[in-house]
Parts: sequence; C-alpha cells; structure tokens
Amino acid sequence: MLSSEAECMRGRGIMLMAKSILNAGKLDGTVATLIDALRAVGHRGGYLECAQHVEELFGQEFDISHCSVTDEANAELARAENAYDYLALPVMDLVTKDLEHDY
Repeated sequence: MLSSEAECMRGRGIMLMAKSILNAGKLDGTVATLIDALRAVGHRGGYLECAQHVEELFGQEFDISHCSVTDEANAELARAENAYDYLALPVMDLVTKDLEHDY
C-alpha cells in the first residue's frame, strides 16, 4: 500500500510541476511574442513573393513600400527566438533539483 501511495504522489507531483511550467506567465508571454514575430516574418515573406509574381506577370516593378511589415521583422524574430531559447523559469530549478534525487 505504501509503495502505491508513493507512486501516486510522484505521478501527481510531476503533473503539478508540468502545470507550473506550462502556466508560467513568463513562458506565456515569451511564446506569444515568438508567435507574433513568426507571423510577421511569414506575412512579409508572402507579400514579397506575391509582389515578385506580379512583377513577372506585368513586367514592371511592384511597389512593396505598402507592406505593413518592415525589414526589422527578421531581427525581431531573432530576438524572440533568443528570448525563448534562454528563458529561465524558477520552477525549472526545482524540477532539476528533484530529478537529481533517486527514488
């Protein structure tokens, strides 16, 4: 009976840790920024590709200054990716410490 209770607590503990990680406000904000940056880069890429097709079709240069996404989109994406890659969540220190122990 005691070993099954310990197993249950271990299982619930892992679920609680996972919820803490996934519900961290810092993670949520970082992921939202990353998604926005990815969308902007994708939008700009699509706009420029479409402009290229129009230029080929009509044989004249298409004005791309109307694109709402600037050349800075790639730099913003790089910053967002870096922030995500180096995100530090306090709960992860607890998870790492807990994983060091043998059960």
